[in-house]
Amino acid sequence: MEKLTRWLYVIAIAIFSALLVAFAHDIEQGVPIGISSTNSGRQAMLMTLAEVLGLNGSIVLGVLATGTSLYYAIKQHFTGSK
Repeated sequence: MEKLTRWLYVIAIAIFSALLVAFAHDIEQGVPIGISSTNSGRQAMLMTLAEVLGLNGSIVLGVLATGTSLYYAIKQHFTGSK
């Protein structure tokens, strides 16, 4: 079960990274982004972060976060540590 949890975290981080980059792209292009009725707090945090970092910063953060989580998941998977 712990191995599955590791990979689910990697997937979640990759999804949030993609959303961060998408929000940053839309903000730079001037596209209005509506707040969803569910998870509006998370969306507002991602939009604020995307606005502060800009598109390039969001890409860098997304790649670093996804790459780091993937590295640790693979490392833990092969070493068998928890």
